[in-house]
Amino acid sequence: MKAVARKSAVAVALSLATLFAALPASAQLANVPFTGAVTSTCILTVGIPGVLSPDAGFTSLASTNPGGLAGTVTVLSTGGSFSVSADAPSAFTTAPAGGDTGVDFFARYQGSGSTTIGDTPGTTPTPVNAGVTLLSVNLRAEKSSGTFPAGAYLTEVVVRCE
Repeated sequence: MKAVARKSAVAVALSLATLFAALPASAQLANVPFTGAVTSTCILTVGIPGVLSPDAGFTSLASTNPGGLAGTVTVLSTGGSFSVSADAPSAFTTAPAGGDTGVDFFARYQGSGSTTIGDTPGTTPTPVNAGVTLLSVNLRAEKSSGTFPAGAYLTEVVVRCE
């Protein structure tokens, strides 16, 4: 009888092991905390460089003259109270002899995207909204007398976000 009892106990143990093996394991949960912060910042990225082209009388070089091209700058603002502006240069970095004499510079900009900005003088600061604003920057160089001589010209407009 002991052998029958032992076989019955083994059968019960195997049945219980099979039953518990077939049951799904209890799910364990853990919450993993994450923290983060976004600082208030303004990032400028130059896209397309501008191109200056002469007018018919060769008294101005401008991105708005036929053949000229506005430069582009992407403004990414995460908030805060930032404003953009565009400082015209005071001189050419590179110019042929006499090309930098008696020249006045004028920068203008406009924008679209998270902030819409109409045609604005470069020295006028314009508040930007959080998000991405695409600026179109124009430059005009005017000779006070005479004409621009033939040669290569180079200068830069400084766009600010402050």
